[in-house]
Amino acid sequence: MSLTQAMLSCYSAINPLVGLSSTALRLYGALEVFRDTYQSPMKDGWFRAPQLDKRLQQISLSKWEIEKGFTELIDAGLLQIRTERKTRWFQLK
Repeated sequence: MSLTQAMLSCYSAINPLVGLSSTALRLYGALEVFRDTYQSPMKDGWFRAPQLDKRLQQISLSKWEIEKGFTELIDAGLLQIRTERKTRWFQLK
């Protein structure tokens, strides 16, 4: 492991956002806005994001980048997604 990789690993243990791609960071920031606006009072910490793909495409994220960002955030332990009655619910860590 190189020194750079070791430093990234150390910093990401403190702040999981370290080392994420710019796309994942932009997606995380956008999801924070949705969380503040659409948080469910019945589901602690969970929020929905109506017309998410359409809104994210307005800030220049393609469908491919959105899915890649979701995968990256899930792998980093920063995002959970579940579907109930055709509605996707999100939870940021």
